Amino acid sequence: MDNFRRWERELLLRVRKLSFSYGKHKVLNNVNFTIDEPCVVSLIGPNGSGKSTLLRCLNGLLPVKNYTVFLFDKPIEKLGVKERAKLISYLPQNQERLRGVNVHELVSMGRAPYHRSGWVNNKKDIEQINWSIDYMQLGSMIHRPLEKLSGGERQRAWIAMVLAQDTPIILLDEPATYMDLKYQYELLKTLKDFKESFNKVIIAVFHDINHAIKVSDQVYLLNEGSIYRAGASEQVITEESVKDVYDVRVHVCDFKKCRHKVVVPAEV
Repeated sequence: MDNFRRWERELLLRVRKLSFSYGKHKVLNNVNFTIDEPCVVSLIGPNGSGKSTLLRCLNGLLPVKNYTVFLFDKPIEKLGVKERAKLISYLPQNQERLRGVNVHELVSMGRAPYHRSGWVNNKKDIEQINWSIDYMQLGSMIHRPLEKLSGGERQRAWIAMVLAQDTPIILLDEPATYMDLKYQYELLKTLKDFKESFNKVIIAVFHDINHAIKVSDQVYLLNEGSIYRAGASEQVITEESVKDVYDVRVHVCDFKKCRHKVVVPAEV
């Protein structure tokens, strides 16, 4: 939709010396990066490396120290909840279990930041909701309760809610969870399309390294709370770096039938 283009040339996320601890347990340690143009950034790394915590810090769900995370050159702590929700949206790995809520109602919740009070949708809200439902191929199930959907269908409904929120920056934690092979690759195409057609910044956590290779402009490989390596996938995802960070031997293969390199285990 054309209204997505209103953020063109204004995209900016800056992270400077970001650290975070749960009590005495340090999870993030001096993380630094800048994103100033539409792109798809993949966060990869082993469990416990800080990927999900980083997303929650970027979204303001976890408190950060003054002047470490900036949205559009404003410190995140200076932004109100609704102001922030118009700039950056977030889909966690595990969503809240909502009973008695159908697909249309869930997607409509994405418009909450634009309502002063109540849940009356205006024309713009309705257009954005319907567009998001169609984009995620959910038109045939808009009246179905979430608890009646398969895991993959429910995940697509939550992603549609994020799209309805219509933010220039989108954070996704394991977005391909529960999806079968077809919809995993439909999702990857969606992420690339949002960057190319609508000038979005998408930052997504992937456990599947091959998903990161396929979709990313930039890959951040996290290890023990720090960015071990960042850059294009071919620079970051190497046999050496995977062995160093994941402690597993792999081959990074270049097959004639594949457009991208593929990571496969060296031993099974």
